[in-house]
Amino acid sequence: MAVRKKGMVGGPRLGAGRPPGTGSGPSPDARRNRVTILLSDDELERLKDLAARRELPYGTLAYELFARSFKRAK
Repeated sequence: MAVRKKGMVGGPRLGAGRPPGTGSGPSPDARRNRVTILLSDDELERLKDLAARRELPYGTLAYELFARSFKRAK
């Protein structure tokens, strides 16, 4: 059983967060659909190497590569 620090109570802090009803939802350009691909060990190492050279997270580079090739396929 976890021990609470003195003075700690449950629940959200009063006034914390955005006021109800002020959100407009995700932007039309938001990436909110998940796609999974399987890579071999060699492919993953190549992706990580390319990402390191561009100083990007490898998930971001994978997205950019996919998005670029998807646009060309039109």
